[in-house]
Amino acid sequence: MRVHIKVVGLPGAAQLRRFASRKLDVALSCFADRIEGASVRLLDINGADRGGVDKLCRIALTLKGHSAVVIEELGSNIQRSIERATERLHQRVSRQLARVVKAPGPLPA
Repeated sequence: MRVHIKVVGLPGAAQLRRFASRKLDVALSCFADRIEGASVRLLDINGADRGGVDKLCRIALTLKGHSAVVIEELGSNIQRSIERATERLHQRVSRQLARVVKAPGPLPA
């Protein structure tokens, strides 16, 4: 699985990349063979000098078969936003793959 992590406007970019990579690995390890790649964007929307609920974690995941899953989590703490986004991503991918497995076959003639 290819993973690209981009950090914009947040201090400690290397540490955030490692943290996000570990959380993503844990959340998606059981689906690794069904995933083509992931893109993670960590962003401070208002800039470093302004506080508030402006830390965004956006994860875009491409599943084999070219379906996509996108999760966004906004909060005042980027680590918590990453944790929440990866938890939600695990749940969403699990539901989406379950639907694919349970999809009915062709109708009998």
